Amino acid sequence: MKIILTGFIALLLLSCNLSKLDDEITVVNPTDKNRADEAITISKEKLATLITSVDEGLFPLLKDANGEIIPSQIDDLDKDGKWDEMFFLIDLKASEIKVINVSFIEKNDVPAFTVRSNVRFADMTPEHVELDGAERLKSTDSPNSQKYFTMEGPAWENDKVAFRNYYDARSGFDIFGKKTSKMVLDKVGLTPHSYHVPADWGMDVLKVGNSLGAGAIAIKKDGKLYTFADAKSKEPIFESGTVAILADGPLRSIVQMKFNNWDVAGDKYNLTHEVSIWGGTQFYRSKITVSGLKGGESLITGIVNIDSDSLIFMEPNDKFVFLATHDNQAFDGEKLGMGILINKSNFIAHIEAPGKGKGIVTTYMAEIKLENEKPVGFCFYSGWEFQDEKFNEADYFVDLIKNDAQKFANKVVLK
Repeated sequence: MKIILTGFIALLLLSCNLSKLDDEITVVNPTDKNRADEAITISKEKLATLITSVDEGLFPLLKDANGEIIPSQIDDLDKDGKWDEMFFLIDLKASEIKVINVSFIEKNDVPAFTVRSNVRFADMTPEHVELDGAERLKSTDSPNSQKYFTMEGPAWENDKVAFRNYYDARSGFDIFGKKTSKMVLDKVGLTPHSYHVPADWGMDVLKVGNSLGAGAIAIKKDGKLYTFADAKSKEPIFESGTVAILADGPLRSIVQMKFNNWDVAGDKYNLTHEVSIWGGTQFYRSKITVSGLKGGESLITGIVNIDSDSLIFMEPNDKFVFLATHDNQAFDGEKLGMGILINKSNFIAHIEAPGKGKGIVTTYMAEIKLENEKPVGFCFYSGWEFQDEKFNEADYFVDLIKNDAQKFANKVVLK
């Protein structure tokens, strides 16, 4: 009897240990380089294959081998009331294999993690009400967007840098240089032009003009370039535009912008432009999806070159290419590096817009393949010398992009 009971206890203990092992995720760094703030995204469906079970109503809490909590977040991307993805950042040493324990807790018991990303989209009323879903303006003049929105439209930041979108028919992209790791956008732009003045937190550092600025987009069709406003009349050529905040920190933020019935030379397209940013990076990531393509269209993005006459083009590995500039091109003439990292399989060519005229000017442009309803993307980088004096050197900025290209080409392995 004692033998039977002892065997039962041993079996029970073994069962418990197996259950514990099922609730662990193994993260493997496949490279011989350290990887700080490695971004890990796991869909709920994928997580369910890695652990025993996923409790829909609870929050997945992550701990390392020492029992230290790893900050994370869950996001309901399709806004159906159920979370879709888990996201976290982790430091990995060269060739490290790290084991992460997964348990589930009540959402009210989730610790307050350090905020490392943020989205701000608010109106210009005295209360500065946060907006989600406002209609895009049809104008192309800053006085109108300044009248209705703080910072003229949605803006997103992490602990390194910030960006914004002009929420009108221009749909321009701009850079806010930051001198602090704190989130600042909730207190920026409460009065028009206030972000053009140097402050303790930083400032608007980019001169955009009629360029594509910091990664704005256009479509190339039959050899001509089209933005969201007619090049001659500057009238909007889309029926409507909307914005939605899909995630808002603490680690990752996602903004989704849509353009409905975009009229390009008589053909109508629907375009979704999703931008995401997370802690520790010098870039935001764009993901663009277009429906209604007839064939032959391509995506255009670019870097303003008003104060730069030298394009850096590199292929750091067999999977990525990038365009970059590094000059005295920030607002007061200080050093600013800008770059676009693109999957090589989607890249067509780099071209340069004219220095003047109607339409897109003063821009180093990248042409990217488009397929109907298939997402395509790129990462846009910014490195400002007043954020980090190392950005005085072009090599430092370029090496940063090259290192990211190596990481993206050699993704971590989840087990």
